[in-house]
Amino acid sequence: MRSPTRRACVLSAVMLVVAALVAGLSSATASAEGIGPGTTAQSVFDQPGPHPVATTTVTNPCQESVAGMIAHLTVHLFGNRDDARCTQAFPYGLQSPVGVNTYYPADIGELDKAPLILFEGGITANPGMYDTLARQWVSHGFVVVIPYDFVNSLVHLPAAGLAAAIVQNRDPGSPLFGRIDLSRTVLGGHSAGGGASLQAAALFPPIAEVIDPDFAVIGVLAIEPGPVGIGALINVPTLFLTGYNDFVVPDFAWVRWWQYNLTFHAPAWIANARGVSHFSPVDGPGAYLSSGTAVAWLKYLAFGDETARRFFVGPDWLLRSDRTYYSVERNPRADALR
Repeated sequence: MRSPTRRACVLSAVMLVVAALVAGLSSATASAEGIGPGTTAQSVFDQPGPHPVATTTVTNPCQESVAGMIAHLTVHLFGNRDDARCTQAFPYGLQSPVGVNTYYPADIGELDKAPLILFEGGITANPGMYDTLARQWVSHGFVVVIPYDFVNSLVHLPAAGLAAAIVQNRDPGSPLFGRIDLSRTVLGGHSAGGGASLQAAALFPPIAEVIDPDFAVIGVLAIEPGPVGIGALINVPTLFLTGYNDFVVPDFAWVRWWQYNLTFHAPAWIANARGVSHFSPVDGPGAYLSSGTAVAWLKYLAFGDETARRFFVGPDWLLRSDRTYYSVERNPRADALR
């Protein structure tokens, strides 16, 4: 027969487990419905989504090549926590320097059509460096296409990525046949690729129906974008993410002068994150402090996610008070959204 002391210990353990489960369920509900001032986008959205990731992209440690070793040393010099990953695209390997990598939910056959993200990396960057971001976005239900040509700076690159997505969407032999929702396309990029995404945002929407009857651009995610892009030409919602420790694309330079400040025709936001350098977006999981905000932006644009929306829209928008950021602003068109 068990002693009273043993029974009490067992009862206490059971109660602790139940309490932990209840707390977990309560916090999950709070993150979806009870968020308020002081909640950060990182705390709510910087986590994997429910979908497994499928891709043919293979990465390896960047330092296995001379070019990769230079990149490896550079990102650590600028404060990255984790080692960068690279594909074998030349000069990081012996494969073609021009191509397209595609990531998609492994369970996409069980889903409705998935929105598309066309994402370009920085100048001289290897596409494998964005493997972490791509996998996070795919886990939340997106198809991510990363075109690359080593220069990664001009509008032909997102055009090539879009062409690859359309081909896969029309190919009966592709796992993405009929599964990409081209009407929910987000243009994104980092550094020079961010500039290319702004160029595409100016050029693609007016000719969208000519490109494909189902194609439409719903927004832009410009991460520390290069200078070749003008805000006055953009007519879709745009989020500019900058870094307080970024000396390559400083928050006070062109990203404000002729990009955010000149975005007159569409809602626009700009957020300058503390502790983020120019190479933080290629760091490992959890290390890029704006990755949660990026997920929130994408879910707001593509899925109308109400929790995500609260960070960007309305008089009590939460990103304004997000302690991740040194400064956050939005333009009058974003102010007018309800």
